[in-house]
Amino acid sequence: MGISDFSEYGNSIRRLKTAILNSMVSHAYLIEGDYNTDKHGVALAFAAAVLCRENPGEGCGVCRSCRNIKNGSYEDLYLTEPESKGAGQTLSIKDEQIENLQVRLKSVPTRGDRNIAIISDSDSMTVRAQTRLLKTLEEPNPGTVIILLSENSELLLQTIRSRCVKVRLNSYAGENTGESMRACSRTVTDREDGSETDMRAYADGILKMIINKEYFFDVKEMLDAAIKSRKDAYAFLDGMEFVLERYLRSGNGLITSGALTDDIQYVEKARRDIRRNASFRYCVRNLVLKMRGI
Repeated sequence: MGISDFSEYGNSIRRLKTAILNSMVSHAYLIEGDYNTDKHGVALAFAAAVLCRENPGEGCGVCRSCRNIKNGSYEDLYLTEPESKGAGQTLSIKDEQIENLQVRLKSVPTRGDRNIAIISDSDSMTVRAQTRLLKTLEEPNPGTVIILLSENSELLLQTIRSRCVKVRLNSYAGENTGESMRACSRTVTDREDGSETDMRAYADGILKMIINKEYFFDVKEMLDAAIKSRKDAYAFLDGMEFVLERYLRSGNGLITSGALTDDIQYVEKARRDIRRNASFRYCVRNLVLKMRGI
């Protein structure tokens, strides 16, 4: 996948490409957009376009850097997401997470000459965490690129916003049937097209993988392939709750009624956490871990 695959975002993507091609990559970006914009996908594509030596400014999708970024194993790419210290607590990015990130960004890159950090749901950072991050934004190590993802940048300190290049992603105006896999995964949540049934079937497949105790990595890959926005996450949770309730009513020899009831509660908690602006990816993955009994 290249950064041009996100061309529906128009000038924002062209600005990012131009910055790379003109060797004017900033040390900090703030990518802002509504819940149904693929901020994380844009951030990864931008990182690949910056690091790719085969097709700089775009990303070739096949070199080692591009492949490792896609599968989440690139050594010098660091992802920070909201966490919770206990059950029932609101997810947020805390001071110690930013402190750990700062240590990593000070290390010499393993490959190339850049360390890149992506901070998901950056508007969930505590004030203390934001204050700590500000020091790095003011005095970044050479080659460092920090990408903040946000739905509401007004929750960030003005001093942080002023030190970032702001990239606004507008919601999709429409979806064409010939789009990439990413667009197809969004289409599966479109209730007006009658595809709610498809998401229920998808959730049923995920549940069967959980029941069969398949590797979490494999389940995570399936989730990441189809759930790329909060809208997708909500549709998946709706589908999973429907499947669990169906199993509960009809009976299922593989899952006890007590476990099914617990799983439904986990689904409801994941939905509440996402509504509180938690990372939808974290919530969905955490749901699967809880349903596996971890």
